[in-house]
Amino acid sequence: MFIEFITFSSFIRKLANIRYKNMIKLTPQISLFFVLLFFRNAIFYSQDFDIACRTAEPFCSDAALDLTFANTIGDVDGLGEVGCLNTTPNPSWFFMRIDTAGELVFDIRQWVDEDGDNRLDRQERQLDVDFIAWGPFNTSFVVCDILERGCDLNGDGENIRPAECVNNVDDPDFYINNDDNTNIIDCSYARTSDENFIETFTIPNAQSGEYYLVLITNFADESGVIQLDQTNLDEDDAGTTDCSVLVDGVGPDIATCGEFPVAIQGRFGGAVRYQWYQDDGTGNFVPIAGATDPFLEVNQPGTYQLEGFDISDVSLGTDSLQVLDVSTVEITVGYRIDEESFNGVYTITAEITTIPDIQADGFTDFEYRLDRDLEDDALDFFTFRDFQSSPIFENVPPGDYQIVARYANCPTNEGESIVIMILGYPKYFTPNGDNFHDTWNVINPEDQPTPSLIYIFDRNGKLLKQLNPAGSGWDGTYNGSLMPSSQYWFRVEFNEQLDRDATRARRVFSGSFSLIR
Repeated sequence: MFIEFITFSSFIRKLANIRYKNMIKLTPQISLFFVLLFFRNAIFYSQDFDIACRTAEPFCSDAALDLTFANTIGDVDGLGEVGCLNTTPNPSWFFMRIDTAGELVFDIRQWVDEDGDNRLDRQERQLDVDFIAWGPFNTSFVVCDILERGCDLNGDGENIRPAECVNNVDDPDFYINNDDNTNIIDCSYARTSDENFIETFTIPNAQSGEYYLVLITNFADESGVIQLDQTNLDEDDAGTTDCSVLVDGVGPDIATCGEFPVAIQGRFGGAVRYQWYQDDGTGNFVPIAGATDPFLEVNQPGTYQLEGFDISDVSLGTDSLQVLDVSTVEITVGYRIDEESFNGVYTITAEITTIPDIQADGFTDFEYRLDRDLEDDALDFFTFRDFQSSPIFENVPPGDYQIVARYANCPTNEGESIVIMILGYPKYFTPNGDNFHDTWNVINPEDQPTPSLIYIFDRNGKLLKQLNPAGSGWDGTYNGSLMPSSQYWFRVEFNEQLDRDATRARRVFSGSFSLIR
């Protein structure tokens, strides 16, 4: 059994920081008894901090669910002094995984759920709740020794002491600004039992896939439930937690841009032993020697399986996930222009193809960039729209473009489309001699090659005019006669440069416009 030795002065400080939550008035005799009892428990019954965090259960906050989790009782000695917490009675350990990156702000509550409905009702008693949280980590299955038990105000990495940790109630920015200089992400307690029974927990800049560990205490030593309620879900730049961790099994499939090792993990409720396997390429899963923890670092892509066993060594089930290296995946980029009618602005939609296994297996986290060429014939592109998760680019003006697509944050597998040429044209013209919209011609930006031919037709397909693209345009006449107000059609032919290697192809575009008198 782990034994915690404390100095008498440390003991007195611990006793003084019980913070009146027991609401007991101590007589001298009772005080002496309490001192002896406390000192005995501090020496002989403290938990082993080095392994305590390994019992962490998955935790999340979801607007669509009322999620509560059982608290801990029967361990009033807890873990002693940890961070800003002078005492840690009945510690409950939880971990959370970040889904969407951003800031996360939680209210933590604890109460006696008398009717078992997982909701805090008016007649139900709230219990004092304190907490300390650490992170970020790439797994919840950490060596508990890496969780700092104190703070380091001068940042020298020495003499890291709980006494230097601050209650976030006193200084809300202390942990947000990392003034603690440790992996403690937040810490808070109420000083007296008549204070508000809500603690606020903040993760200022969480990133997708990160894990955080949370220790929550139960000073009252009463059975109840704990709830984390994310209060900033509807705000801009708010992050979210991944509630899939509540389900037995392994996490989602993982795509890596050639970066190994990759951390994978899973869990089965009630499991005391685990075994990892790897697919040998034929669908058979072969045991990985020594891989008996729910956490594993893998050094190569493949399909991995985790099996959990209970105390009787009975299997609790298996689950698998795929680790895919997307750094060498080739991407072919096509496109669609929803309207090739050249009405001033356009919508370009990227269409990608890659190896069938990528999208079939759910690896769809692609991103797209739209580049534009400004220099005539040089095809010198610059970023017009930066990388985005949507393949759709709206409100694109005429010009020469190219789409660059890649798997998210993986520049080594970028693919490019051919050059996309978009010409513009007026939707109508009014040849009435007022010098406004008196002629019609295509809008040909200077950075685009000049169309070789432009043809104008009436609604019956009769050729009315063949235009010189460099000329003034069509004035609305045919053989000297004024053409009536109506809809007219055109066809544009030009040689389009398809790529940076100056490959050209003959292209034809057609559309319609109105003549208004």
